[in-house]
Amino acid sequence: MRSLNPFTQRADSLISAYAAKMVESTVVRRAAAEAKTARAEAELSIRARSQFLANMNHELRTPLNAVIGFATMLRDGRSYELSEEKQQSYAEYILQSADLLLGHINTILETAALDSGEIEINQTQTDLAPILRSAAERMKITAKALNVSVVLKTEEEAIYAWVDEDRVSQAIDHLLRIALKASERGDQVFARIATDADGWPEIAVRDTGKGLSDAELNAALNAFAGVNRGLDRSFEGPGVELAIAKTFVEMQGGKFRIKSKVGKGTLVRASLPPRPPQECQQGEEAPEDVRLAG
Repeated sequence: MRSLNPFTQRADSLISAYAAKMVESTVVRRAAAEAKTARAEAELSIRARSQFLANMNHELRTPLNAVIGFATMLRDGRSYELSEEKQQSYAEYILQSADLLLGHINTILETAALDSGEIEINQTQTDLAPILRSAAERMKITAKALNVSVVLKTEEEAIYAWVDEDRVSQAIDHLLRIALKASERGDQVFARIATDADGWPEIAVRDTGKGLSDAELNAALNAFAGVNRGLDRSFEGPGVELAIAKTFVEMQGGKFRIKSKVGKGTLVRASLPPRPPQECQQGEEAPEDVRLAG
């Protein structure tokens, strides 16, 4: 009985030519698809940056115009016959506008640094209580303008974490500012430093303000995801500030958790490594709840 030879394919056969053509066509189509995707991402990035610049233009001009306007009024006080009470009021407006302007500028610089990847982390053993107190002090002008008070709760003994002091300060600034802006007049914002059962230092900030829906929370936390990387976010609401705080905490090996309910407020907890992150156990977790009031 005759045995069948295996099917062989000559290099110059029609099948070989057809296969080669198909491979070439697939490569071309794939390259075209990748080029199209790259163009779409570039266009999205350009639009995001354009929107960011438009938002930045408004957010910077408004407080800057207020500073110039009220400073001019104070300079020409005699012409306007300003009372001492009016002068004090205008000085307060200038301080509030300057504080708002500084906050926007810091956010812009931090966003640009994160967007370019030019962020350095230098961690040392640091007592967190002075950092929280300094942040609360920096929020005084904003808190007074919004008629919201900041209540600090810290342990009697120092609580040390292995952190970059500057980045932790920036993260706390953003969390406090977000909480203040979310609060109603007369509300309180609670901030606490404590140690969890695993020995992780934890900074918690809670407000009883408007709260965030799941969609709003997801959008804020993912402000740096994708090609937009947060540059199309407005400064209104938590926006890019929440993403910056989360990024700074996680860059140091920390854990960032947030719970929010519309109409009930928001609780943010940032657990920070008690020692160099590489020495911390992977399974260590912060507790599920932190009592900040009462």
